Amino acid sequence: MLPRKWNNLERQRPALRWTKWGMGIGAVLTVLGAIGIGSWVLGVVILGGSLVWAYTILNK
Repeated sequence: MLPRKWNNLERQRPALRWTKWGMGIGAVLTVLGAIGIGSWVLGVVILGGSLVWAYTILNK
């Protein structure tokens, strides 16, 4: 569960909603890749990209 502050930030900056989805998908792909079902590299790239994107949105 995300803190209440994050929900307020999402209302102010709607693009953060996409970063939340990207982080979730990246985490799932990384875990699945670690057990051998998918590509963990793709998961790490998506997760890292979403984190960088969220960081740039929050620093505007």
